[in-house]
Amino acid sequence: MRTANPVFNNGTYTQASGIGSMLGSVAARPATMTVQGTAWKTLYLLLITAASAAASWGMYKNNPGIIFPTMIGSLVGGLVAGFIMMKKPKIAGFVVPIFAFSEGLFVAAFSAAIVYYSPLASKIGGEPAAYAMMGQAAGLTIAIAAAMLVGYASGVLRLSNFMVKMIIVMTAGVGIYYVGAFLINMVFASGANEPVVPQLGWQSGPIGIGFSVFVVALASLNLLLDFQSIDQGVQRGLPKHYEWIGAFGLLTTLVWLYIEMLRLLAKLRSD
Repeated sequence: MRTANPVFNNGTYTQASGIGSMLGSVAARPATMTVQGTAWKTLYLLLITAASAAASWGMYKNNPGIIFPTMIGSLVGGLVAGFIMMKKPKIAGFVVPIFAFSEGLFVAAFSAAIVYYSPLASKIGGEPAAYAMMGQAAGLTIAIAAAMLVGYASGVLRLSNFMVKMIIVMTAGVGIYYVGAFLINMVFASGANEPVVPQLGWQSGPIGIGFSVFVVALASLNLLLDFQSIDQGVQRGLPKHYEWIGAFGLLTTLVWLYIEMLRLLAKLRSD
């Protein structure tokens, strides 16, 4: 079974899974990965992310020049964290909390970019409306995650191998589009009134809103992939430190879902 979490797709995961399967029953071994342990670690990481975002919010509001460098730095930090965990999964417990802190910086920076400095900012309706919109995005993110978790736990929502592959391909496609559009417009549309490649992530109107609805749905489906990879890790009796890796995947998807939900709400307000 493939997952959206690159660490779970790594050879280290396969090797650990085989070892866990040979050791016997998962429930009898406290040193193995559990759903409860992963859930508590995810909550811990979310608290770090929220605290980091709240503490840095004023910095971005008053200094727009640091927003873009912070977002780039946070994204690079996330890639480095993922690479380290692929190579050294045993130190995930040290790496992932640092990643969660950087994710908080990213969340605050991206939120400030949307509500204050994006093409949608002037139509949001002022600071009180912006704060309300961020609260709505966070609430909807939690609600979607809870609904997906209940659906998965009850067996109503399950993904076939074909669906897993499709979600991974579409997720990669969205990522390539975001990065490609940004780089092409930065190089070829600098100073121009119109971008060379339409930036649907920031575009309001029916097409832009439709694109955001699609990406929100895709991010929601990625939650199912995360639940599935965690469940599979538990069934295979992976070592305890893989709980941090499962929590890492969930945190990454939740942050993505929040960002896309915030963009969608901003588009709906500005349309």
